[in-house]
Amino acid sequence: MKSVSLLNTAATIAALTVLTAALILVPEPMWSLVTLITAIGFASSVGYIFYIPSSLRQKQQRNDVQQIVAIGSLGFLSTLLLITMGGSFILALNGYQKIGLALVIFGVGEFFVTNLVLNAALEVVNDISNKWSQPSKHFDWQNQVTLLISQTVHQESIDQLHLLKEELNYLASDIPEGSPQDTFIEQALNAMALDLQSDHTADLSNRLNEIKRHLIQRDIYLRAARHK
Repeated sequence: MKSVSLLNTAATIAALTVLTAALILVPEPMWSLVTLITAIGFASSVGYIFYIPSSLRQKQQRNDVQQIVAIGSLGFLSTLLLITMGGSFILALNGYQKIGLALVIFGVGEFFVTNLVLNAALEVVNDISNKWSQPSKHFDWQNQVTLLISQTVHQESIDQLHLLKEELNYLASDIPEGSPQDTFIEQALNAMALDLQSDHTADLSNRLNEIKRHLIQRDIYLRAARHK
């Protein structure tokens, strides 16, 4: 994607700009291998700030919840990394080279550890999000009711099926573990389909009344479960 390429280029330019400025501004006698390493670490941490949008752009398959979690976590990581790497560079310039080098190592470690923890957290968020974002059983039941309407010629049953289809629009949404009434409702719908296969004039009123009673119980159960 062109936008990703542009963002990556911006991150590289930002890092190189900081490193070049440091090479120009810092007097030559203050340079050492450790100072150079800390300068590269500091420049990389600046570049990483500009790389974060690119990282998020490349992973657009994530859902909205994951994106929100990732933005917050990566923002915190980039700030912490910038402080750590900037501190290591300043310490190295002031003669505390061992401490500066230790901070660089700490910064690299925190970068990888935080990314691993973030990826693990995103997996958990994704699992939870998928459970709560699955299509409600109402949609499947409405489709089944529509099919039943097309199969029956019993007028009272047709009227009741239309009312049931309308009521399904206003029921409480599912929870991941479902409700005790789900099995009965599904069995009743399947049983009516079998009844109509053998007799299109079958009276479905009794089964429909039972379904409505279980739907009321289900609605109460789901609303109560959400308030626990």
